[in-house]
Amino acid sequence: MKLIPVAVLTLALATPLTGCGEDRAAVCSSVDDLQTSVDEVRDIDVSSSGALADLESGLEAIGADLSDVKSDAKAEFSSQIDDVQASYDALVASLDAAKESASAATLSAAATALSTFGDDVRTLITDVQETC
Repeated sequence: MKLIPVAVLTLALATPLTGCGEDRAAVCSSVDDLQTSVDEVRDIDVSSSGALADLESGLEAIGADLSDVKSDAKAEFSSQIDDVQASYDALVASLDAAKESASAATLSAAATALSTFGDDVRTLITDVQETC
């Protein structure tokens, strides 16, 4: 039952994300790194015994990449970054709750948080890529 959040995360992040152009600003590079981390989480084998640990590691990488995007984007994308940071924090909290006590309620909350996070990440990446 603990693999359900991993499966939901994999599906929510399955939308391919495209990279920035050749002449990249720092924010384009950091968004590419974020995309790579999201892709790696998406590719987690949810049936493996280490899926939960892989997810936790992947979320840590996503968190670090979000920090880089935030630093590189400065105020230009602050609204989108704030949305992604808030939804990331909610996702981590909901996955922690699901790990501690897997139930229909905690898994539902994780799925909702995951959907919001996926939407927010896609919006941020799309908006940044339009400027690359």
